[in-house]
Amino acid sequence: MAVLTESDVRTALAKVIDPEIRKPITDLGMVKSIDISDDGAVGVGIYLTTSGCPMKTEISDRVKNAVADVEGVGTVSVELDVMNDEQRTELRKSLRGDSAEPIIPFAQPGSLTRVYAVASGKGGVGKSSVTVNLAASLTARGLSVGVLDADIYGHSVPRMLGNDAKPTQVEKMIMPPQAHGVKFISIAQFTQGNTPVVWRGPMLHRALQQFLADVFWGDLDVLLLDLPPGTGDVAISVAQLIPSAEILVVTTPQQAAAE
Repeated sequence: MAVLTESDVRTALAKVIDPEIRKPITDLGMVKSIDISDDGAVGVGIYLTTSGCPMKTEISDRVKNAVADVEGVGTVSVELDVMNDEQRTELRKSLRGDSAEPIIPFAQPGSLTRVYAVASGKGGVGKSSVTVNLAASLTARGLSVGVLDADIYGHSVPRMLGNDAKPTQVEKMIMPPQAHGVKFISIAQFTQGNTPVVWRGPMLHRALQQFLADVFWGDLDVLLLDLPPGTGDVAISVAQLIPSAEILVVTTPQQAAAE
């Protein structure tokens, strides 16, 4: 029988993908320790990004299953720990670089992400329905898709996706939750219940900028923005922040909507 080595276990762990960041846990510095007993029992120490990580059970299960498949492994135990500030800083740098100012990746010249702003001249014509169904359809075709709920006042994307999960924050980096394979972010995830948002132009611009720059979207094929109706502050901000964005105009046959 071949001798079980730490290298064998680490190779198996390289196949474990972090459910939020979508990269191998070995590349993210999440493997704390590997202990192998003479009888083949393996103990794996895993660093979580935050103590309240909502995916800790899923990560633990993925680690157990991956290691259990290695030839010669007996029982598998997983011990969870939490990254310290220095480790989180290194993680952020590895994912986002070391720029002091947040950068909007979709506005960079080399970006391969197609950005579509779903707009309308009037409310209630189905922008959000088009956005979430288009996102789910594109994901089903194998594309990596994100949805930004830019309708700050009338946010509805989390409800339509059937997911009220909160984002995880690692330093100044925000990890968006996923539903139906779609990454999404909305102001609804940062407010209590149905609390109304009463913001003016500059605050709306800053919120949109933060959702574009501080959220770790990863390598998206398509980013969809669900805009509020009309051509107000948010629509103008999108044009300024992502000049290459394309517009999908949703309308219904009624004259008030079509005009």
